[in-house]
Amino acid sequence: MWVLQLSFILFLLGIINCFQWATAILAKQTGRDFWRWYLIAQFSPIVSIVILLCLWDKNTK
Repeated sequence: MWVLQLSFILFLLGIINCFQWATAILAKQTGRDFWRWYLIAQFSPIVSIVILLCLWDKNTK
């Protein structure tokens, strides 16, 4: 039973890690610091992507 629970926890951590990398790569493409946004996504993965998308036009001005 504990193996199933451990597998589920690792699966969830993998999904959260995908959000972190997606946020960091998106930040790098918009000219922001990769590691800062990676750490921000550590604590709020989905919210950080939304904030970054709202700040998308930094380099277009």
